Amino acid sequence: MEKISPYSGDLYEGPIWHPTENVLYWVNILAGTIHRLDLKKSTYLEIKLKDYVSSISPRVTGGLIATSDQGFYAVNLDGDVKEIYKVKDWDLRNRFNDGKCDAVGRYWVGTMNLEEKYPTAGFYVLDTNLSFRKVLDNVTISNGLAWSSDNKTLYYIDTPTKKIFEFDFDLEKGRISNKRTLIDLSSVQGSPDGMTIDSKDNLWVALFGGGKVIKIDTKTKEIIDEIPVPTPNVTSVTFGGENLSTLYITTAKIHLASPDENAGYVYAEKVSATGTKINFCGI
Repeated sequence: MEKISPYSGDLYEGPIWHPTENVLYWVNILAGTIHRLDLKKSTYLEIKLKDYVSSISPRVTGGLIATSDQGFYAVNLDGDVKEIYKVKDWDLRNRFNDGKCDAVGRYWVGTMNLEEKYPTAGFYVLDTNLSFRKVLDNVTISNGLAWSSDNKTLYYIDTPTKKIFEFDFDLEKGRISNKRTLIDLSSVQGSPDGMTIDSKDNLWVALFGGGKVIKIDTKTKEIIDEIPVPTPNVTSVTFGGENLSTLYITTAKIHLASPDENAGYVYAEKVSATGTKINFCGI
């Protein structure tokens, strides 16, 4: 496993592989920074936002879209940041957390309770026409999400439940229904955080406090592989690189009982699987 980020961060999260730029992006949530690493050219760029930034996605019109503060922002590489949509009636007990765009370009994003222990948060979607709606409530820490290759299933994590849920997904209407548990990870060390999906519909899930990434077969609903990471707090994963066959893994320094020289870096691991291309945001 290779350590690839030039610096460590308190809470690296939300890695994405940009399919046209062929670079890796990730965020440092609490610092409010977006990081861009071109591994072939060995160039590194950091963009600072005014507030925390919890997730990012490439935009159809160029640049990125980011969830930050109480809204959605267009971000360009030159550091120009413009508000696209601000959420009304924001619950100050929460902040944004993980988010991704579906195949139509809607932005699905969850919130999390700032104390990480009360079900004050939710799961939302911002449509391409800028209509914003809640799709789930009574959430504590909305986290990883991924869609099946046929876009008929949405996989979703509310971290403290230690479960991965699945929903029927209506891509045309942007609706979810029929919530059920895919797998209960109560017996596994650590809590499910960010996740991604490969071309065979296996989920790859980061375990915060577990020091590893686990691979889950969505058909058998079983853990079929694991990748150890040299630090406990593994936050998220994405596929990228040539043929989307490298797993990029973000980690964090927060909530550690003792100093760890390997914490808070981004790691890369070649795997015998291929990922799926990220969806561009149409907002």
